[in-house]
Amino acid sequence: MKNIIIIILVFTCSLANAQFNNGTVFLKDSTELKGLIRIKTFGGIKFKTTQDSEYTSYDYNQITGFDTNGEKYRYVNNQEGFPPILLKEKIKGKISLYSNEVYNPGHTIPNGFAGGGTGMTFGGGSATIYHILVKDKLIRVGTKIKNKHLEILKNCTSLIEKIENKDLKKRDVYEIINYYNNSCD
Repeated sequence: MKNIIIIILVFTCSLANAQFNNGTVFLKDSTELKGLIRIKTFGGIKFKTTQDSEYTSYDYNQITGFDTNGEKYRYVNNQEGFPPILLKEKIKGKISLYSNEVYNPGHTIPNGFAGGGTGMTFGGGSATIYHILVKDKLIRVGTKIKNKHLEILKNCTSLIEKIENKDLKKRDVYEIINYYNNSCD
C-alpha cells in the first residue's frame, strides 16, 4: 500500500511539472511570441502557440528571455566565454536584481545514529540566491548583502545609514536595491 501511494505521488508531481503555462517569449530579433511555455529541466524552454500544436525548443541562442506566471526570466551574461544563465528578473534599474532558487534535498543517514530505525535526514531546504547587474557586470550576492557589496552602494549615504541603523537588514536585498534605484543618484 505504501508503495502505491508513493507511485501515485510521483506520477502526480510529474504531471504537474509537465504543464505548459501562458507566457511571452522574447526572441533575439526583438520579436515577441505569445503562447504556452514550459521550462526544460536542463536549460531552455519548450514553446507552442496552442495546446494542440507541436512544441519548439528555444534556449539562449535564440531568445533573451520569457515571461510566464507573473515572473520575468532573462538570460544574463555571467562570465566571458561561458553561456548566459537564466535568472528571474526582480528589479530593472540602475542596479538590476535577479534571483534563482536553489534546493538542497539534505543528507540521509541510513538507520540513524544508533543503528536502529529507518534513518534520519538533515540539512535540506531551499534558498533564494540573488545577483545584481551593475554596469553590465553580474555579481553574485547570495542570500544577503555583504560588506563588499556595500562598496557598490556607498554613493548613497541615506541607504548606508539605513543599513547601519538596522532600518534595513542586509538580508532585505530586494528592499535595498529598490531603495537604491528609487532614492539614490
